[in-house]
Amino acid sequence: MQPQESYPGSGLDQAEAVEDGTALIGHMTPQPTRVVGGRPQEPTPEQIGRDWNRISARIAELFSTGVPDNDPRTQHAIHDHYRWICHFWTPDRDSYLRLATLYVSHPKFRHRIERKKPRGMAAYMRDAMTAYAWSRLR
Repeated sequence: MQPQESYPGSGLDQAEAVEDGTALIGHMTPQPTRVVGGRPQEPTPEQIGRDWNRISARIAELFSTGVPDNDPRTQHAIHDHYRWICHFWTPDRDSYLRLATLYVSHPKFRHRIERKKPRGMAAYMRDAMTAYAWSRLR
């Protein structure tokens, strides 16, 4: 799949992601996550896009309503984020902490996270991901 392809119905702007250097889909092979009929199946780019939209909307809702980053509801949403990231690679504690920092320190990632979500969500995700990494990852 070429990075400039569009993903109908996914809600992802792949061309923008490729242009600004924040693209994940199209650069890595998703890991099989479901077993159907006894065989592993790779998620489609559309499913990965829908999953991201669902996860990021939930995190934005928690952030907007003042739920703390270490609250069990937020940590459950971050667990979904971690599992989503595992479509591309399986981070350990250190690499997930680096990704959390990247979401805030890299302007292009921060923009992609916050462009349709509340300002400050990247920092909220960083803090929630940090709590998750220290409590759940090695």
